[in-house]
Amino acid sequence: MWWLAYWGPVKGEWQEIRESSKSESETTARKILAQRIREVENHRGGIRAFQGPKQSRLTVGDLLDSLKADYERRAIKSIRTALIHMQPVREYFGHMRAIGVTPDHVRNFIAEQQALKLSNATVNRRIEILSAAYTLALKDERLARKPYMPQLPENNTRRGFFEPEEHARIVAKLTAPMDDIARFGYVSGWRRAEVRLLRWENVDRTAKEVRLTDSKNGEARTLPLDDETWSMFERLWTARQYQTANGPALSEFVFHKRGQPVGDSGFTKAWQKARTAAKLPGKIFHDCRRTAARNMIRAGVQQTVAMKITGHKTDAMFRRYDITTSDDKRAALEKQREYLNAQPKKDNVAEFPAAAADADSDSTRTKGNR
Repeated sequence: MWWLAYWGPVKGEWQEIRESSKSESETTARKILAQRIREVENHRGGIRAFQGPKQSRLTVGDLLDSLKADYERRAIKSIRTALIHMQPVREYFGHMRAIGVTPDHVRNFIAEQQALKLSNATVNRRIEILSAAYTLALKDERLARKPYMPQLPENNTRRGFFEPEEHARIVAKLTAPMDDIARFGYVSGWRRAEVRLLRWENVDRTAKEVRLTDSKNGEARTLPLDDETWSMFERLWTARQYQTANGPALSEFVFHKRGQPVGDSGFTKAWQKARTAAKLPGKIFHDCRRTAARNMIRAGVQQTVAMKITGHKTDAMFRRYDITTSDDKRAALEKQREYLNAQPKKDNVAEFPAAAADADSDSTRTKGNR
């Protein structure tokens, strides 16, 4: 086998690189060497980043393995969902050389996923997994470039709000402690899991505050409680005792059933049953979150404060709730109509008298003839 030796960039430094041509032909080896030299010159001229022999052997499967290990190391909250989306990406791209993936490959994958009748949002989440694998490889200097990742359009504006009467109807159909979960979610705007798994260690009964140390966005937040909500927490405090085979015990969870938190599937079934009984089949618990955000903004609460309460990290995520509803827009049009109706009805353009206009015209002609 013929071996090649040339100088090129390795992790930001110029070094001698040696690699096998994997050929017994000197002619073939020289062609490969010439190609490598062109790649180095393109890198030096800023035309295209140099990949190198090690990078050319990396597969997309290798990148996905590293991404999975990174997710596990950082213990990201959405790892279960990420791994579900990762599997079809691995099945399609896993065997491919990482440097050989092109935007056309990604488009073909998108077409295949669409043929399975998957939503644009689902397909995009899978493309994002592939993109994240390449981004990590760039940060680790395992690759020098990342292919363009086309995505599908999404209408991700969040709609669906509760009016007070509608929320009360559903709460009336829920049993304890699901009804209190719905009440707290309605005023706090917190995510369902954050409310459902809330522990008494997060409640400061002296300051009348709830402190969430671990949330989806990774940031802690504190929620002072008003008198009505605090009365509910006081009632729940007295109801934390439950019976076991060994006698009475105290639940560590604020909303509990026999000491244990309400299961996600159990809450879902109870909610679906309640909304059907209340004749509000389209309502979901997340509508409480949107409604809390809308109500705070309508009440004059600054957006930054509202975001601190609900736990939104970016303005973009908060704006997706489209809290300017039809009533808000109708009110804006009514204000515009009031403004227009208040404007003067008479034409404020004054005309010169005919005689004066003729005199001015004659004067102009006279001046022009001098």
